[in-house]
Amino acid sequence: MTKASAAKKKASERWSLPATQARSRATREKLLEAAETVFAAKGYTGAKISDIAAEAGCSVGSVYFRFKDKDALFFAIAESFIEDARGNLGNLLALSDDPQAIVRHFVTATAANVRKHRGLFRAIVERGFDHPLAMKTIFGFRDELASALEKALHGRAEAGIQIRVMTQMVYGFLITGILNKDAPTQISDAKAIGGLADACIAYLNTGDKR
Repeated sequence: MTKASAAKKKASERWSLPATQARSRATREKLLEAAETVFAAKGYTGAKISDIAAEAGCSVGSVYFRFKDKDALFFAIAESFIEDARGNLGNLLALSDDPQAIVRHFVTATAANVRKHRGLFRAIVERGFDHPLAMKTIFGFRDELASALEKALHGRAEAGIQIRVMTQMVYGFLITGILNKDAPTQISDAKAIGGLADACIAYLNTGDKR
């Protein structure tokens, strides 16, 4: 087991019964994937444990055997995503010393992660903002992300508030694309994602001239 997969396993097990057997671990991961699928289709509020069980091809009892409730599923997904994103961020920032390339890689990789985890981000919008623990987890990762980008940009003028504004631009754009199927730009549109990256680069370069 790699370090990254071990971290993911540890994160998800905070919110589920420990899974020591390969079959049990596979069932847990299947339930997390099913929960994301159902959250994406029906939203957090509309999703039922029975829907998640049906999507996973198992019984409702199997869900409750591993997870206390829907909140536990939500937090297990969120923490697993963050652990994955940390690993991906480290790889991403090692790709180039060119600030514009770093920003473009960040935007495209973030878009890919959000597309993969549509259910999680819809659940965060519907459930996270009224839950202190969820917000602590999300904002803590946001600050970690901003610090990593600042470090990768070598203390240039883009650091500080401008990085935070830029990351908010990116996530705002992507979350709007998830929640609004009629949005003028979609997160699956490579041209739109390229335009978002261009806008972020232009914003940071503008700040560089001040």
